[in-house]
Amino acid sequence: MNERLGKGLDALIRDIPERTNQATGITTVRVEHISPNRYQPRKAFDPVKLKELSDSIKQNGIIQPIIVTKREDSDYELIAGERRLEAAKLAGFEEVPVIIRSVSKKEQLQFAIIENIQRENLNAIEEAMAYQQLVVEFNMTHAQISEIMGKDRVTITNSLRLLRLSSSIQDYILSGTLTAGHARAILQVEESLQESFAKHLAANGSSVRQAEEMAKSWLQPHTSVRQSHPKIYSHVIEETELKQIFKVNVKIDDKNGRGKIIFKYSNDEEKKELLEQLMKQ
Repeated sequence: MNERLGKGLDALIRDIPERTNQATGITTVRVEHISPNRYQPRKAFDPVKLKELSDSIKQNGIIQPIIVTKREDSDYELIAGERRLEAAKLAGFEEVPVIIRSVSKKEQLQFAIIENIQRENLNAIEEAMAYQQLVVEFNMTHAQISEIMGKDRVTITNSLRLLRLSSSIQDYILSGTLTAGHARAILQVEESLQESFAKHLAANGSSVRQAEEMAKSWLQPHTSVRQSHPKIYSHVIEETELKQIFKVNVKIDDKNGRGKIIFKYSNDEEKKELLEQLMKQ
């Protein structure tokens, strides 16, 4: 009889989503009663970093409460702290400390963006998509977004420009293969050639500085293109490829199909390795 009653009380306690510790004043909510923030700008978590945070939470608990808002169905929706919530679930926590706030939809998105940007958890595309959401759903100007985010208006505008890139190029940035710096270089290239440029940067692991140089005169590296645009075609591509092969700086000096290729070495060891490479060719 008592055993059945005990089980009934346990079940009843589990059904109560929220409780407050009278001694500490801390409110906790069961994790199954917290739904994700529908305006969360971050699309993916780094599994390694999430595991690190989960291990830390196991050892030290959640030091900073998660911010939630009450829903009409008596459950809760996350405002800020999604990474902490996911790490707590991974650590096996059944409940988490919370701060309950009443916010508008716009404020809910703002909280999520600000938290992620301040913690540098958003990549360039996620950040741009979040700003776009403020523009489209809440009719905010770039100036208004810059004010609430504490960033220059030009920074906001440049961020939003990244969304002009094709979805495949955006995927390179979302995956971390290319950075926002690479993206800005890609935007300098004619739209029809951006895809080939992005693929080249990703395949060769080009630095942002190399991307900026190549963007000045990028054309698809095919013979027909070179013949159609002999004055525009740049030798940066070949210089980059030769540098990767011979491990020294290379300069191509070409005028009307005649010129020279200059290999620049910094010491005797580089010279020796270069000569050995050239003799193998």
